[in-house]
Amino acid sequence: MVADWLRVEIASGLQKLLALRLMGTPPEDAIVGTAEVWLEAMEHCGIQWVEHLDRERVRRAFQVLFRICDRWPAPKLFLDNLGNRDPPKALPSPPVSPIVRERNLARLRELRETLAKSLRMTHVGEKNDHRKHDS
Repeated sequence: MVADWLRVEIASGLQKLLALRLMGTPPEDAIVGTAEVWLEAMEHCGIQWVEHLDRERVRRAFQVLFRICDRWPAPKLFLDNLGNRDPPKALPSPPVSPIVRERNLARLRELRETLAKSLRMTHVGEKNDHRKHDS
């Protein structure tokens, strides 16, 4: 059973396609049957339809069809142009207390000092290697 919101979106999109009078457009007396076939395709396409995730996606897919089709589209073309769901909104960064912030900054200073010391030791070792090869 297709959700009411999806039924409304599919019917609306098909009515708009019908108004375009594309080649292969079903006759007006067959549009109800055509809509039923489309709804059956939506029901069995493997998508778990969720209104707040998919309503705009369905509308955008029809907008693509309005733009690209010069023949009446099959449900497959609609599904091929459905696009991905929008990613979920990112959570806000968790608050960091002043104590934790200072501890993190101190740890970063330590890491930078350790890295700088390591790089200085590497450069000293390279200079000694060059002296050995030059002799």
